[in-house]
Amino acid sequence: MVSRARFLAAALGGAASVAFPAVIRAQSRKTLTIGYVPSTLFAPVFVAVERGYLRDAGFDAMLTPIVAGADSMSLVAQGQIDIAAAALSAAFYNAVNRGLDVKFVASTGYQPRKGQPSALLIRQDLYDGGLRVAGMRGKKIGWIGNTGAASAYYVARILRPAGLKLTDIEAVNVANPDQEVALERKAIDAVFTSAPFTELLEQRHLGKVVASPPAGIAAAGVFFGPALLHNTAAASSVMTALRKAASEIVGNGYYDGPNIDAYAKYTKQTIELIKSAPRYEFKPDLRIDQGTLEDMQREFVADGILTYKTPLNEVRLVARF
Repeated sequence: MVSRARFLAAALGGAASVAFPAVIRAQSRKTLTIGYVPSTLFAPVFVAVERGYLRDAGFDAMLTPIVAGADSMSLVAQGQIDIAAAALSAAFYNAVNRGLDVKFVASTGYQPRKGQPSALLIRQDLYDGGLRVAGMRGKKIGWIGNTGAASAYYVARILRPAGLKLTDIEAVNVANPDQEVALERKAIDAVFTSAPFTELLEQRHLGKVVASPPAGIAAAGVFFGPALLHNTAAASSVMTALRKAASEIVGNGYYDGPNIDAYAKYTKQTIELIKSAPRYEFKPDLRIDQGTLEDMQREFVADGILTYKTPLNEVRLVARF
């Protein structure tokens, strides 16, 4: 008969044999710093973190919110963060032109065929008075970032059919959390924003959606800095984890409980609002939207927003893992 002492010793020994490898794995994981804009545009990143896919790939992810993509480009290029989950911007193109070590590696939230998660909203009182896109000349339009932000590009795409350009309106940099107050105080005439803020502003009758970017384009995604760009194995592991997350939120999987919880945690919005808001579409392979990458650069060159005149070749702008 096995004694209690021998049984406990064996049990503890077995527990140790299980625990020690776990400790070793934890110690061997690399810290991965991620700067992100709080939007469901970056749902694959949030899911990859919260469901443990990055951890399983050998990384301890540390997430820090950023206001806009432009704010993160110097941080990621200088290695202060490893990844930026943000939108394309003039800051990115200019950084690459200066030779900084940052590349675009994945497109995330695509504008959907149904719904308008990213949209231009005209202030409610002005909309009620008859203001529409064609009458926006000279009006103040707020969006996150400056005239070189992805939102500026989306606004440019909305203005094109009306024969207007970015130079025909007054751009106002308004972060997502401040857009509600800006509309309430009539500091801006319209706002371009993304889900779940689009739904929030309409629910509170502060603005009315009048237009959205063309379906099937994506101006937001993931950027890698030097630590990953010069470590193909690590970069590939990160992309595998992100693609696993992306594949799980295609279709109805987007609304799975753990996924919704992840969006709510990082966007700081309620689960109810996220469920009711229009959603973005995601490609399981997180392919780069080459057409939008190139068209945005042409738009910003034409508007004199970039520091150079000849568009950069895509080889300098992207990396694929």
